[in-house]
Amino acid sequence: MRFRRLKQRSVFLAGLGIGFVFPLLLSFLWSMFVSDLSDQDLPSWYPEYYLNKKPHHEEVILQHWKKEKRISDYANSVTYGTWLVEQNLRPHKINLDRYLYRPQRGDDAKEIENIEWYWLKKRVSVTCVVFIEKLKLGKSVQATWGKRCNNIYFFGRHLKNADLPIINITAKIVSSWQLLCEAMNYIWKDETANKLQWIIFVKDDTMVIPENLRYMIAPLDHKSDYYLGHPVVLWGQTYNVAQSGYVLSKGALTKVVQMFNSSEKCITGGKYWKKEDYYLGKHLSFLGIHPSDTRDQYLRGTFHGYSLQNLLWGIARPDSYFTRAVYPTKECCSPRSVTFSASEPDKMYTLNYLLYHLHVFNSEARFGNTAAKTPVPEENVWKIALKEEFNITHLSDISSDAYYEIWHSKYSEPGQLKITKNDYRMTQDALNCLLAGYKAGNRSATNCKSIEDDKGANNTKL
Repeated sequence: MRFRRLKQRSVFLAGLGIGFVFPLLLSFLWSMFVSDLSDQDLPSWYPEYYLNKKPHHEEVILQHWKKEKRISDYANSVTYGTWLVEQNLRPHKINLDRYLYRPQRGDDAKEIENIEWYWLKKRVSVTCVVFIEKLKLGKSVQATWGKRCNNIYFFGRHLKNADLPIINITAKIVSSWQLLCEAMNYIWKDETANKLQWIIFVKDDTMVIPENLRYMIAPLDHKSDYYLGHPVVLWGQTYNVAQSGYVLSKGALTKVVQMFNSSEKCITGGKYWKKEDYYLGKHLSFLGIHPSDTRDQYLRGTFHGYSLQNLLWGIARPDSYFTRAVYPTKECCSPRSVTFSASEPDKMYTLNYLLYHLHVFNSEARFGNTAAKTPVPEENVWKIALKEEFNITHLSDISSDAYYEIWHSKYSEPGQLKITKNDYRMTQDALNCLLAGYKAGNRSATNCKSIEDDKGANNTKL
């Protein structure tokens, strides 16, 4: 009995020791191999985070990029702000009331050119490639965010619509990768290819904010190799999921189309449907191009494969979109987010309205709380009213008090303005009577009104 108990205790203690030591050993090996891998397989740009800053009191930085040493001994931290400094530019705040609500003037066009979003649109070219499955979604893209791309292409299969310029690939499509590959070759051979800088690929149920994308990529060189989106790991391969859209620089796109420059090569590049994003990541990895981290400095994501409603209200996250994320997000969502899912046209229109057309009147001197400048000075308004209502042209001889007497002779209060085609006009005799009485110090309009009444009665008898 004692031997049996001793044996049981020994087995228990041995198991406890193995259960305690084995996880520590695995943790040590994991940290060692992962650190070695990360040192060997770093993307060309990687972020430096400053998590000790308070998000609500600091500028949101989409990336604090640090370029890896390549040919020369070059290492420089780049943000959007530092990039502007290199351009000898400095942003400054504008009066939104004046910008949004003032009367339009001839020099407004020149001022708009100096607005940051407009300047970035001219400086950073974004080409949008949308894969259409539902015509209603395609039309909503065209009517909302698609207008803010520098150039846009719609690709589909066996779809025709007079209002939507869908490009149907003539080659026989055997996989979604081939459709993506053929689309890349199409835009590469198009006449606008020389203007390509950055290309974003999305499905028709994706809402894109091109202005925020330009903010992200402005400090980067489009001739270098960049692959942006929401990266996950599948079968040991990292790639940006099509669910949230992905961006290629012209440098990266050039290498892909050189590798797959014919329909035959596109066919051999991947055989499964709905895995084009995986195949693209695989081929880019072969070319030495890996997904970059697109979170902001507070670990908030910018490319989202779910709707804003789901992300804000909270969703269960067992999906591989979250569990296999290369760069896990801390919370939702970055104020500089680039994409969201919008599965229905009405949701896309709603997001577009909230982002670009809704203004909240909630503070002093912002968004309409300050009166806009009027094209006619206030002191001249009553003179114009006299001319239009009483047909009086010699306005320089009439003061504001005289105006009141003239108006009061016809209406009980000056605010009671009623203009019709058969408006009553004050006769010249009555007007002269009012002016003469005013100059003589007689403020009463009774006598002059009797003249007007008599005149009206004579007109009635004729």
